Amino acid sequence: PTIILMVVIFILAGAFYSVANAMGAVESTVNLGLSILPQKAILPGIFMIGCVISFAMGTSMGTVTALTPIAIGMSQQTGISMPLIVATVVGGAMFGDNLSFVSDTTIAATRTQGVELRDKFKMNGLIVLPAVIVTLIILAFIPIGSATLEIGSYSFLRILPYLSIIVCALIGLNVMVVLGVGIATGGVLGLALGSF
Repeated sequence: PTIILMVVIFILAGAFYSVANAMGAVESTVNLGLSILPQKAILPGIFMIGCVISFAMGTSMGTVTALTPIAIGMSQQTGISMPLIVATVVGGAMFGDNLSFVSDTTIAATRTQGVELRDKFKMNGLIVLPAVIVTLIILAFIPIGSATLEIGSYSFLRILPYLSIIVCALIGLNVMVVLGVGIATGGVLGLALGSF
């Protein structure tokens, strides 16, 4: 029963990622983050955007796929080293995925060990928080160019599927309910906004 439940959860997690990506949630989240960032905080900001997106989606590879093209464009506009900015994206994606409530590894670990998602989140948070702080400090001191970034448009409505996932998971709802709410929110908004 545990294995079948995990397979169903993995399918739901994949469905959520697909719906959120198709409705433009990833692009909106990235553009919102970039519009808020000061020019000198591009690297720490990209790291944190990667963290937020992978935390909300539960997939580091999906985050890298979504964020890397934007990071490469930023590298070309600002003169930031391409390997550095891509490594920043990968680091943020791995951090967020490690803490995510809907990550396949998180689900497998908690289901097979009989542990609550919140307990794993708290323990992982204590383990990775020092590394995140050190990484942000190092990234903040790396000098970057002063070119103006071209930032795309964003919509707060398109970010709602991620927010619903995070809020439901923090409330402590069952992971299948969390994913169901995320898929339903993304599906309804995607249809209403004409994204599909």
